[in-house]
Amino acid sequence: MPVMDEFKEERAALKNGTLKEKISYFFCYYKWHVIITIAVIDFAVSLIHQILTQKDNAFFAALINTIELEDAGNYNQGFTEYAAIDTNEYDTMFDTSMRINPDPSSVDESTMTSTQKVMVYLAAQEIDVLAAGDIVMNSYAYNDSFYDLRELLTAEQITKYEPYFYYMDRAVAEERNAMDYSDPDYATLPDYPDPRDPESMRDPVPVGIYLDAADTLKENYYFLDENPILAVAANTKHPETVLQYIEYIFQ
Repeated sequence: MPVMDEFKEERAALKNGTLKEKISYFFCYYKWHVIITIAVIDFAVSLIHQILTQKDNAFFAALINTIELEDAGNYNQGFTEYAAIDTNEYDTMFDTSMRINPDPSSVDESTMTSTQKVMVYLAAQEIDVLAAGDIVMNSYAYNDSFYDLRELLTAEQITKYEPYFYYMDRAVAEERNAMDYSDPDYATLPDYPDPRDPESMRDPVPVGIYLDAADTLKENYYFLDENPILAVAANTKHPETVLQYIEYIFQ
């Protein structure tokens, strides 16, 4: 018997079938249609919910090679209250998921993924402050990623934090950026100068603050790299909140 004729006979028989038989037939022939439809609807509802309920960030800290300790949540909540951030309208983000190997000769998958993530966040103006060890920090500082702190901090704050400034040499940055990647001489890039010694630089620019005196921050976060530094993204959208964060972690 042709398949279509068999199908028509089954449909006709079901007209007089029991409710159980009709349900069994429906799921036999339409089970995957139902499952796929429900999955699509569930995804659409979830996506719409995220879009409608997602809040803008009032502050975003990217803490590279850092482990969040047990009480960090309370410490972060303390900053939210200190900065008077309305959590009904905004979120605060402290991202410790990124791992970048400070050894440039040893690039692993985590380093590649995290480096790309940081660059995307910076380009999208998501990051307000970034913390990392001085070796990792150099790669961003010498690519114009950070604020000149003299243009952000008050005179009083400059006096307070100057002993802890991390400096980059703008002259060295210009030399490195001017070199052609395909040039054989590219291997002779000028070395990064000592970031704590502006006197040895031709054009020193303070773009970070060593976290030497941020004791409470280091009680709540464990920094895997030595000499961690906090820097402010050059394109931050929340400079006032950044200043509050700096005051908070050094108080």
